[in-house]
Amino acid sequence: MSRTWIRNPRAIFTANGLDAAGGLVVEDGRIVELLGAGQQPAQPCASQFDASRHVVLPGLINTHHHFYQTLTRAWAPVVNQPLFPWLKTLYPVWARLTPEKLELATKVALAELLLSGCTTAADHHYLFPGGLEQAIDVQA
Repeated sequence: MSRTWIRNPRAIFTANGLDAAGGLVVEDGRIVELLGAGQQPAQPCASQFDASRHVVLPGLINTHHHFYQTLTRAWAPVVNQPLFPWLKTLYPVWARLTPEKLELATKVALAELLLSGCTTAADHHYLFPGGLEQAIDVQA
């Protein structure tokens, strides 16, 4: 079992009002102990991370995304369009989506989400044009 003490964060969000100003202990990928200011872990830790310059937050969750749309987000013909004209213009473009383009869009979307602190996402993929019948497998 590996134990890591994420020590003395600048701030920490616990969502339950518990004091964790001294940090938290992670064991095998799970938080096993919250430490108040000045406290030490109850058991030795194999490693420590000085979080004094970091804010510790839980991973954010995005429950509605369309990964394939990252490829056309800034396409000039649809910038600042209302929803329905936007959709009418983009559906013919998205109909030409290939497995390679979907793979790229998925990687870009996931990288953007991770960089923003999102660790869990649900993609609402509903486009299955010819040649993209295995879209969900491509994304997975």
